[in-house]
Amino acid sequence: MLPWVIENPSIGPTELVKKIKEKYSVEVPYMRVFYGKEQALDMIYGPWQESFKLLYTYKAEVEKACPGSVVEIDHHKVQYKVKGKIREKECFRRMFISYMACWKGFLDGCRPYLAVDATSLNGRYRGQLVAACAIDAHNWLFPVAYGVVEAETTESWTWFLEHLRAVIGHPDGLTIHTDACKGLELAVDIVFPGVEHRECMRHLASNFSKYYKGKIYDDNLWPATLTYSLKKHNFHVNQIYAKPEVKAYMEAEHRKIWARSKFSEKCKVDYVNNNLAESFNSWIRHIKGYQLIDLIDRIRQMLMAKFELRQRIASEKFVGHRIIPHVMKELHQNTRQLKMTLLKRKPLAAEVTVLDKKKREFRYPVDLEKRTCTCRKWQMTGLPCIHALFFITSLRGSAAEIDQYVHEYYSVAKFNATYAENVPSIEAKHQWDIVDPGFVMHPPIQGRAPGRPKKVRIRSSVEGAGLGPRKRKCRRCGRFGHIARNCKNAVDPSFGEEGHEEEENTVEAQDGPSRYYSSIIVIGILLLCFASNSSYACIDFQGKECTQREEREGRN
Repeated sequence: MLPWVIENPSIGPTELVKKIKEKYSVEVPYMRVFYGKEQALDMIYGPWQESFKLLYTYKAEVEKACPGSVVEIDHHKVQYKVKGKIREKECFRRMFISYMACWKGFLDGCRPYLAVDATSLNGRYRGQLVAACAIDAHNWLFPVAYGVVEAETTESWTWFLEHLRAVIGHPDGLTIHTDACKGLELAVDIVFPGVEHRECMRHLASNFSKYYKGKIYDDNLWPATLTYSLKKHNFHVNQIYAKPEVKAYMEAEHRKIWARSKFSEKCKVDYVNNNLAESFNSWIRHIKGYQLIDLIDRIRQMLMAKFELRQRIASEKFVGHRIIPHVMKELHQNTRQLKMTLLKRKPLAAEVTVLDKKKREFRYPVDLEKRTCTCRKWQMTGLPCIHALFFITSLRGSAAEIDQYVHEYYSVAKFNATYAENVPSIEAKHQWDIVDPGFVMHPPIQGRAPGRPKKVRIRSSVEGAGLGPRKRKCRRCGRFGHIARNCKNAVDPSFGEEGHEEEENTVEAQDGPSRYYSSIIVIGILLLCFASNSSYACIDFQGKECTQREEREGRN
């Protein structure tokens, strides 16, 4: 088992049971394999309890390799009894990590946007891995800080965000995007008062559909979210708020910003879903079962490799460009097959007219000097919208170059500033100089739910992939989604025919005693023949008798 665990530390006991069966043809109980894997992990990474004692040593190694990096550890005293005496011990509670290359790259080159989320760990330590992620000039994921907390509570989130603010401060136009994390909404208001706080629309829509269903909500909820126009947003919202209880529910349960039309124009990010944080969770999902010290060090290695790769991409592919080539490629693709009309007001200002499917006119004044369009997409994202692109491509000379109208957040200079530094490289843990913090750090006291801990979260149907909700099969018509008592479908006459035939045959076999008594007679004769070593008789079900041994001797 040890070589398999070394090759893939996240391998599950079920897979190990199959491998043992294939190689040794032995079926080993699940729990025996489970505890065997735990022992193998201890042999590879050291005892689980010892990993918490190395946290302050890791902090010292990181600060020595990169003095600007921040590693904070929180612990608390826990009382316990030994032979009736009350004693105390220091137990791990939380940890915060932000390398200098991460927080400095965020401040120098990224947009002031942070996606914050947590994911549960599935190793022996059942805590939560929390992270704050930004977005670089290429629209790539950029982790700013990560840490480990005991649970998603207001206290733990406040502790994490306070250390995050101590590192990055409060940049102008800062936007924080969260989902349905417990305690996070209140913690953001406490630590970052006045910040633009967005709510993940996917979680909002999922919660909304539990209480309100119907075509009017399906046709208006997402359009109200995705439009940049405040007028269109108000139109769709009025359709949704036709019932007063819907408006009361939204104002009570979803008070944060969830519509693009109400986003600030400073951060230049128009995301309505918290997919950025989900991408980080997916990136590290295969190491969530590691021991704590190996988990945080493995994330450091992954960051270091990612930063080096992007530095190499910038040096090989971005030289000579002002704007990221991928961004410019998308803008050039958006200029194709635009069917609009143009009426100039000034050399760099015009009125762009668009016809919809019903031949209705929609006019959008565009000002290239101010970088504005009344559709508001240009102001929100920093990238010219299709109306501005149509105007730009109609010009001649230097004014027709698209890259001069793109915001500097998408520039190669900002990308290089983001990855100017790299995460520090440190030695292996058996090479570290052990640091004595003055006490012994013990693992946290944690409860455990009954049953086997889950390693994979069951996704809902609204996420587009996964198992989705469980469907019940009707025993009357054979379809899913209802039960036989509520079934109103026409029943196929052949449905269940094979099953009924088997049941009828079973009843006939039980009613007929001849086959039952015949089997008893055969068993009795066989027992007598084996006991007496004489020639034995074989009686078939038709009553014929033959002496098999005599027939064999006659043939000889």
